[in-house]
Amino acid sequence: MAGRSAHAGAGRCDRDAAVSFDGVDDYAVTDIPTVATETGFSVAAWANLSKMPDTAAIIAAQPGNHSPSFELYYSKAYDRWVFNQYTSDSATAGAVRAMADTPGGVSTGQWTHLVGTYSSASKELKLYVQGVLVGTTPYSTPWDARRGLQIGAGSYSGQAASFFPGAIDDVRIFDKPISAAEVTRLHDKQPIGSGRPARAVFPMDEPADATKITGHADVFPAVLKGDAVTGHPGMDGKALTLDGSGDYAVAGAPHLNNQRSFTVSAWAKMPKTKPDHAAIIATQTSVHRPGFELYYSSSYDRWVFNQYVSDSSDSTAIRAMQPEGTTAYGGGWVHLVGVLDTVVDQLTLYVNGVEAGRAKAAATWYAGGPVQIGAGSYDGQPGSYFPGQIDDVRFFDRPVSAEEVQQMFRQSPVLKGRWNFEEKTAGDPVTTPDASGESRPMTLHGGAELGTGTVDFNGLQLNGVDAYGTIPSVPVDTSTSFTVTAWAQAAALPDHSMSVVSAEGNTRSAFDVRFQPDPADPEGLGRWELTLPDADSSKAVVKQAGSTEFFDVRDWNHLAVVYDGFAKEARLYVNGLLQEVACGDSDGDGEADDSTCQDLIAWADGVLTFKADKTMQVGRAMSDSAGGYFAGSIDDVWAFQGALNESQVSYLAQHFFDLPTEVPAGS
Repeated sequence: MAGRSAHAGAGRCDRDAAVSFDGVDDYAVTDIPTVATETGFSVAAWANLSKMPDTAAIIAAQPGNHSPSFELYYSKAYDRWVFNQYTSDSATAGAVRAMADTPGGVSTGQWTHLVGTYSSASKELKLYVQGVLVGTTPYSTPWDARRGLQIGAGSYSGQAASFFPGAIDDVRIFDKPISAAEVTRLHDKQPIGSGRPARAVFPMDEPADATKITGHADVFPAVLKGDAVTGHPGMDGKALTLDGSGDYAVAGAPHLNNQRSFTVSAWAKMPKTKPDHAAIIATQTSVHRPGFELYYSSSYDRWVFNQYVSDSSDSTAIRAMQPEGTTAYGGGWVHLVGVLDTVVDQLTLYVNGVEAGRAKAAATWYAGGPVQIGAGSYDGQPGSYFPGQIDDVRFFDRPVSAEEVQQMFRQSPVLKGRWNFEEKTAGDPVTTPDASGESRPMTLHGGAELGTGTVDFNGLQLNGVDAYGTIPSVPVDTSTSFTVTAWAQAAALPDHSMSVVSAEGNTRSAFDVRFQPDPADPEGLGRWELTLPDADSSKAVVKQAGSTEFFDVRDWNHLAVVYDGFAKEARLYVNGLLQEVACGDSDGDGEADDSTCQDLIAWADGVLTFKADKTMQVGRAMSDSAGGYFAGSIDDVWAFQGALNESQVSYLAQHFFDLPTEVPAGS
């Protein structure tokens, strides 16, 4: 928010607050536009003047470079509420106004509900005041204003002006001209019904000292059908679990205008035994056929994003799908994105962040039925049920870029376990609980005991002879992106290699983080080392990364293994730092000037990994023999599915008390 005195006050819409503006220099502005103004749209708001303005007083406007495309406001000149659009984006453009036939009826201290609509079909502007249509006017020269929405002021050649004195509440932007019935429902503070909800809502409920106004899309809840179950662990928190036989979820309305560009994305996980029928992840329905479907095709055995040519029972479908010879695998999570770009008339499918297929899009038609998750809809009947899990379904009213698809695919690490060693169970075997809620307690073996740690109070004390801990199943899939972190402190300067944490396969560890003494200087610093073989085999190709970015192994050191399966890169952070010190190469021949110099680089690229399917071990690895285990203390072990970024790793390395058991926010 800009200005000196914009603040929260009493609101109108059964909420605690509205935002008050001083009419001098207060206003709020978004970074980007909220709606395409060259096609049908609507703007709605509650407004309460604190004084009668001596100029125009803008409630909401979306500017261009010189003129606003629309303004919802009080006009001093006409002494009435107005909804206008300018004829072009020029400083001299005229305005076309929808307003009441006569002046008056506006007073201070009174909450008024205002709605302005533009219909590209009828080429008309309409203004509703207190739920009643008061003005209609023709308008035939719409244009798209691409600057941010302003609340509380207009914008003219980049300068804010026409400031609103008073309070504004519950601003809503729709990407369609809402109907008179929908206007009435908004005025009565009810959901608009079965039509597309608002694409931007600003409730204006911020506290008095707020400097920003928060907006969000209006999303209808999805109602579960059949035996659909929520709450099971998913790819990003919890997921929807479906049995493939009558289970799905349905929202009460469409959420996209599929005649314009849009994107749909989701995480999906099929069972290893794939269905023998089409399995729909997400769709928006209509009378006979959906507007689009993101799904698994059993006929092609591939992931598909499709578009039906018409809303008829015999309509054909255009498909963007994985190429010939590609298989959609079951048993693991996959990220799918379908994009319709109406500018280039193209359907695009992305699978796990990579473009998988394209197709020429058909002429679009509007699918005005509700969104369904986990099932399609054919002649009004659900079908093609999805068996498995669906998570993080997203709709965008624009085509996302390939770079954005990669970010969606890579951005969501999921917490799979945390062992902070603050308590243990009595009995045989002794265990220490998993603080993450994933219910994977760690079993303590040999002489493993709880003692002084570095995070909160306790840590795991290991004698180096027979003491270690195991988690019965590896909490992460080590063949895809994962992160494992731990604190470690050696009891004395080690004279042999010692593992801190590893993941057990059948033949070898899928990853192993250990301390390696310097054979040339046993009393020297040594190094922390990460080992990753590409297969569960004695003949595997092994990648390593090492770090000397620490002071003493007898101090507490924070170790973080980050494997980015998308980039095929592994990183070993020590105390939040990623070491990279290259040997000098003054002549640029690729050879170190000093032949004895060794690069100190704590990352490796071109890394392939395999899935460890036995245990995760703390204080030893498969290659270690009794008597050669870790001697010292280990504390606060975390496991994430997905690659943490540097700021998230740094957060874990710098905080020692009361860390919440959740994925670090980072930056």
